[in-house]
Amino acid sequence: MFLIIALFIVLLVPGWSLAQSIAGYSGTFEQGNSVIINGSSFGEKPEAVPVTWDNMETGQFNPLWQSTNALSIGTDSRHQNSSYCGTANMAGSGGERLAYFTGDNGTLGERWFVQYWFKLDTNFDWGTTGYGEDDANLANVKIFRMWNPGRVTENFHLNQHGWDRGFPYYTENVSDARGGSFSQRWNTWSKGEWHCLQFEFKESSMGGNDGVFRGWFDCAVGADNTEIMTREDFPQYKRPFIIGFYNAWGDTGTDRDDFYIDDVYIDNTWARVELGDSSDYDFCTHREIQVPSAWSSDTITVSANVGSLGGVDELYLFVTDHDGNVSDGFLVSGVFDGPGQPGTPIREQN
Repeated sequence: MFLIIALFIVLLVPGWSLAQSIAGYSGTFEQGNSVIINGSSFGEKPEAVPVTWDNMETGQFNPLWQSTNALSIGTDSRHQNSSYCGTANMAGSGGERLAYFTGDNGTLGERWFVQYWFKLDTNFDWGTTGYGEDDANLANVKIFRMWNPGRVTENFHLNQHGWDRGFPYYTENVSDARGGSFSQRWNTWSKGEWHCLQFEFKESSMGGNDGVFRGWFDCAVGADNTEIMTREDFPQYKRPFIIGFYNAWGDTGTDRDDFYIDDVYIDNTWARVELGDSSDYDFCTHREIQVPSAWSSDTITVSANVGSLGGVDELYLFVTDHDGNVSDGFLVSGVFDGPGQPGTPIREQN
């Protein structure tokens, strides 16, 4: 009787839920293979496929982008199963400064998950001075930006400041943004190597400080803020406007500053599937997004994306639901197949 009452309370009390759990999978985690994940409480994802997934392996960009700006197709491989990426030389004061994708103007949403991998060439030099000064090129770079496609001044962005080594995030043109500083410092990012940026964004209520921004650099938390204002005078939702790098100031020099981008994933939900190199989501140093094609509360079908995790002896599977709750890690062993077994419990977010 006590257990029945306890279960009844859990089901009724707001904010309490049965955590999602992975029970097993069928298929082989080899690049592009179909894998079916079984479990419980995965939550709903009305559109199983992401809004946009672009690994550029067709030799072209996904046509769902509103714009690819100055990016062109490059052949710098991120991993052994990859042949193409996006690239741009960001030197100059013209359109070449726009090394980013823009999400479709017709797809707006209250919350978004955004991921992209990027590499800075060894010739890439961050700027260190203010506007109009000697070293202003690449001293003001937007790394991520959310904006409504209409004539709305309120927009949210994460912005590198070379003149003061700052890395702030905030909403422009609201009275109380309560932003912060991204802790994974851009000036320490190694060149000549691929890195991963991931973001969770949720709009605030109108005039409220209840918006959410979370960010990770190579799986390390850079921001976890649940008290930002993203809307004050304009009720419209946003879409990812900058996914990549925008060199706001530019220069007239002739040196090269080559930027590469790959495996870009955006979705208007936080629900997602990932492979990681630790049984604890927060302790992973490398995660690869999996691309879903079907989703129900107890079964998810994904196209396997091992990425550059190939060769890792033990990988763990994670399912995150719409609200950001992450499942326990589920072991995917050695050759990336077999029944797997549960990993250790990890964080839960509300």
